[in-house]
Amino acid sequence: MRTAVLAAPLAALLLAVACAPRQGGTSGVEPRDTPAAPPPSVTGSLPHPVEGPPLWTAPFSSEPRAAGSSFVGVSQERAGGPLHFLGVDRDGVTRWATERDPSCTGFTVARAEEGGDEFVVLLDREPDPDGGVLAHVTTASAHDPDTGELRWGPTEVPGTLVGPGLVFAAVAGSVMSEETGPRTALAATTGEVVADEDDGDAVLHEHHGTLLLHRDGALRAVGPGGEGLWTHADLAVPDPLGDRPVAAGYGPRPSSDSSSAVVLEWTADPAERGEEARDALLYTVHHLRTGARLLTLDPGTRPRLLGDGRGRTVVLGTPAAGGEARLYGLAATEPAPVWELPARPGERLAGLVGGTLYTDVPEGGTGRAVDAATGDVPAELPTEVADRIPVAALPGGPALLQVPEGGGGALAALPVS
Repeated sequence: MRTAVLAAPLAALLLAVACAPRQGGTSGVEPRDTPAAPPPSVTGSLPHPVEGPPLWTAPFSSEPRAAGSSFVGVSQERAGGPLHFLGVDRDGVTRWATERDPSCTGFTVARAEEGGDEFVVLLDREPDPDGGVLAHVTTASAHDPDTGELRWGPTEVPGTLVGPGLVFAAVAGSVMSEETGPRTALAATTGEVVADEDDGDAVLHEHHGTLLLHRDGALRAVGPGGEGLWTHADLAVPDPLGDRPVAAGYGPRPSSDSSSAVVLEWTADPAERGEEARDALLYTVHHLRTGARLLTLDPGTRPRLLGDGRGRTVVLGTPAAGGEARLYGLAATEPAPVWELPARPGERLAGLVGGTLYTDVPEGGTGRAVDAATGDVPAELPTEVADRIPVAALPGGPALLQVPEGGGGALAALPVS
């Protein structure tokens, strides 16, 4: 069996939220019992499995996340004004709040291990006692989504969340930038720094306590306890690559916060290619924790991934054996894809919310609502519904989606079937 050699890591495109200094420290969590606001008016068609009538209006000013039995998100009444993270239960009652710097809106949902309890990781700026009067540091802290109780932290980090997972860096210039400072990864169990590019690591991908990085000359996966799980040398070279010298490196990152599967990009061995362009020869999709190869995909189309934080990953790619693009459903507990479907021409991944994959097709095409666990297609997603997919949903409901209201917008909570 031929095994892989190592490709040099490349910078990833980072979609991040800046976090600027603030005067003052992190405020604590304040218990609340604020009743739900009356629901907005909702008219028109709704995407599967959302149904009416609306239940209540969510108090968030940007898209929240579902975690535990709650929705967690940002509330800010005016630009530049006080910003709070709120925890809201499934009945619309606000159960807790914590103030943060107005520019520290980045946050994510994580687990200490696959199948473990969810928690939310929030950012803030705190005065740096060692850096002078105006010096501040960025910190990350983990909180129970239902109570706001502190799980760990605050831990000093170099900047905002850049992902995938609990990966942080300072972002230069625009918040959409390939230029970042050294990245740092935190342990999901304790919040301690487990990898730092200032120490020579190249931090690539974190998910539920498992970390993929370049360290000591190898692409390697490391478990929650720091144990080595696999390296690139454990991976068999895919048969379509024949006997040519090749190398494996981290490929396209997920469009979501993180995923339990990762894409590797196979290229010509750097020792052999000289000045040759670093073109992909093949893509493979692997289980992050075990390294098991799940898919082998054609290099002509960059794969697209969406993960939902609950062990499900959907991949859009073209099989290396030939044919048209396909949708694949992966599960963190399964050693092979659990379903696959032919992709429609131009079909794109639009969202993976509450166990439902939403796709769209540009220029008037019809997308789909797909059960992410089974691959069943219970409903079409016509153009008039495609821009109304939920932004967050709890198991069994409700789901939150953006609806027009008086020229502005509101987040309506609606039941699901």
